[in-house]
Amino acid sequence: MTATKENFVDMVNFINIRLSYAQYYLSVAYDLFYGSHNTPEKYAKAPYFWHRTTLAFRELGVLYLSQVYDGKEKDSVTIDKILNILASNYKSWKRTSPEIGNLDKEQLNKDQIKFKSKKPQDQNYDKNFDGLIETLFNQRDKSIAHYDKKELFKYKEALKVLNSNSNRLQNEEDENKPPLEMPEEMTRLEKDELQKLIDEARTICHRYMSLLNIKITPIDIKIEEDYNNLLDISTNFEGKDRIPLPTTEVEYSGSLSLQLPKSLYLSLAKKAEREGVSLEEYILALLSKAG
Repeated sequence: MTATKENFVDMVNFINIRLSYAQYYLSVAYDLFYGSHNTPEKYAKAPYFWHRTTLAFRELGVLYLSQVYDGKEKDSVTIDKILNILASNYKSWKRTSPEIGNLDKEQLNKDQIKFKSKKPQDQNYDKNFDGLIETLFNQRDKSIAHYDKKELFKYKEALKVLNSNSNRLQNEEDENKPPLEMPEEMTRLEKDELQKLIDEARTICHRYMSLLNIKITPIDIKIEEDYNNLLDISTNFEGKDRIPLPTTEVEYSGSLSLQLPKSLYLSLAKKAEREGVSLEEYILALLSKAG
């Protein structure tokens, strides 16, 4: 894989920009998520805007991070490609650029093996890291790039299972039948796991740019300022362009207002965020299970 040193530097800087974007969107997403607990008065004014913005930012972060790791396409600019370019061209670069440092071939091999077809017996095989990349791609492919049918119907299927199992316990003829299993949940990366993938890619970029005695172009993104501006924007959605609900008189409204302890609210919100659903949808699933 022949390439000039200049092209290699451009590719590394491009990857660093993608990592910065991923870091930015994921940071704002989680700031918004935890902010719904820290500033509930703002969340209450625009809950739908807040929830959808949080999910959208997280999905953008996952997409940008996937670009850095998914090297299946021939011409993609990814971590594994720059490692292969370095391995193929280091000697020729060194001959024409004496300022380049000495390559640690053992370290390069450790970095490359993270992206090869690995086996558990390989000395530098990292099963956990391999699993994180696989989960990243699965999350992108089944909930962002396209939406998996199982994800679409999982809560409906879960309610069917809960109702069936509840009826089985109440019916003596069916109580000996084995209970139905809940639909399988899609695995999503946690905040610290996404951060690990970002940090690993950044470490590789800085390691080999330092080898070439070149500094990575810094990216200055003021997350805190943008986040605060976004909170202000969300408050402007109060009462605007809302579709009026039909006013039909019924015996029960179906509406319930609860004041939850902050610790319980945060715990439920975290679980809902992991499932990729709103807090209301998650609580409804729990209540249906209890009923």
